Amino acid sequence: MEAQTVLDPKIAKHGKEHPYLLRYINSVAKEIGVPILYESYELSYDMKKLRNVNIVYYIGDGIYIHIYMPPKGTVSGYRKYVAVEPPKPHPKLFRVIELRLAEAITEHDVSEDPNEKKAILLKKLEKIVKIVDYQVDYEKLKEDAKSIPVYRGDFEYLKYYVIRDKIGLGILEPFIKDQWLEDITCRGLGYVYVFHKIFGPLETNIEFRTEEELDMFIIKLAERIGKPISHAKPIVDATLPDGSRINIVYGHDVSLHGSNFTIRKFSKVPISITQLIAWNTMDTRIAAYLWILLNSNMSGFICGETASGKTTTLNAIAAFIPPTYKVVSIEDTAEVQLPHLNWVRELTRDTGVKESSITMFDLLRAALRQRPNYIIVGEIRGVEASIAFQAMQTGHPVLSTFHAASVERVVQRLTGDPINIPKSFMDNLNFVLIQSAVWRGGIMARRVLSVNEIIGYDPKADAIVYVPVFVWDSVKDTFVFRGRGASYLLENKIAAMRGISRVQMKSIYDELEQRAYFLRLLVDKKIFNYFDVWNAIVKTYEIGLDTAIKRLERGVLL
Repeated sequence: MEAQTVLDPKIAKHGKEHPYLLRYINSVAKEIGVPILYESYELSYDMKKLRNVNIVYYIGDGIYIHIYMPPKGTVSGYRKYVAVEPPKPHPKLFRVIELRLAEAITEHDVSEDPNEKKAILLKKLEKIVKIVDYQVDYEKLKEDAKSIPVYRGDFEYLKYYVIRDKIGLGILEPFIKDQWLEDITCRGLGYVYVFHKIFGPLETNIEFRTEEELDMFIIKLAERIGKPISHAKPIVDATLPDGSRINIVYGHDVSLHGSNFTIRKFSKVPISITQLIAWNTMDTRIAAYLWILLNSNMSGFICGETASGKTTTLNAIAAFIPPTYKVVSIEDTAEVQLPHLNWVRELTRDTGVKESSITMFDLLRAALRQRPNYIIVGEIRGVEASIAFQAMQTGHPVLSTFHAASVERVVQRLTGDPINIPKSFMDNLNFVLIQSAVWRGGIMARRVLSVNEIIGYDPKADAIVYVPVFVWDSVKDTFVFRGRGASYLLENKIAAMRGISRVQMKSIYDELEQRAYFLRLLVDKKIFNYFDVWNAIVKTYEIGLDTAIKRLERGVLL
């Protein structure tokens, strides 16, 4: 079997550098076959179509990820996600190293920066070990030795686990490093589950078998992120150093299955609008329509259920806000990512004490004094909505996400307890985009179900009047534009602001098509990086849309 794995040049190359990978592949090959090896950047969303998946990809730091369909007879129904890490150091060696590091680290070595922490730890480690070229019997190690002998071949593995367990998140660290993951979930005892951007929900090889083991891990995890947890305060929300959002619930008091946690990961580089178009989350015409709206200071909510991709869409369309605008973002946890240079980013603070805590309501009220051109609220949930609508009334456009699956539900939540926005104020909200997770051919995808223009309040019917200008056709998986020649926002708001007469109204729809064509060119030329797309949009302000299109057609825009 080993000869078979060597036939793959990539496996042979990686196996030479990391022999444990070759040993792992040989251990599973008889049962599921030899996997295909990729670098992480070589994965593509086209792989969603794969049925019998059996791949390994490298994510750096000696970590490989193996995704495969388990052999027949497995009853979970999940594909497996296995993190292949360097071999663990001898338990005695690791215990002695931990004790010596605890003695060596002083109060002067404290740092909040993860990279600085890593540098300090490695420096201390190098001082207490002596690298040797012979195998060491770690069982005979003396804890009071001046220097601890470590075989050269074991030292890199030792460094990996010291950093992983002392600075990183321990057994979860491979999941944090894997940029292809969206979600990491521990429901209680049993396996940890992840949601992969390509392969969807997967069952990992990490398992908690006892409540004591799980509770201890939860307590250490909460301490590591600086938010201690207890039975008195069993719920913690926090942001990890890489920007991921974590929610922890401790004990049986509030969770029938016991302690659990969920980590929502966020890419360092946001998903671009062209990538959403390529995935058919929306089409070029919807994107162009949103471009015109945000370029014209319209307020809107991106709505949908949990995990429908609301924040991803918000980040993507935020690139349509003019580049010279001052933007203020307000969030509970840092999820919004903007390319604008004049971006003021603010976060709430929960100290547990009312007098010293800073709420979304407080930050929104303060934002009105900062003269922003746009206010972005990570998610509107409660009484801060009243301030958001006051901001809209005073001419400050607001962009936010909101948990609701339809326009009717949006109106019900906004006008009911505890938010209580008067129905007559609803016309300050210009558009509502409804998005959802759907299943296409057995594969989960995100789709914009509708884009709706809010017309206003009808006192006779006591109802909010709205028009769906874009609707998703679930049978054809296409988007229907119902607003051509009848868009309230384009004709009655934006055209009026621009001084376009009824006779010239066709020009605004021509502009819509022109912007859609520009975005289609970006997609066709595979310009998907968020900041490349941003630079292309900024170029349209510098040289004009017509010139930008001509340059893009020749391939010389950027």
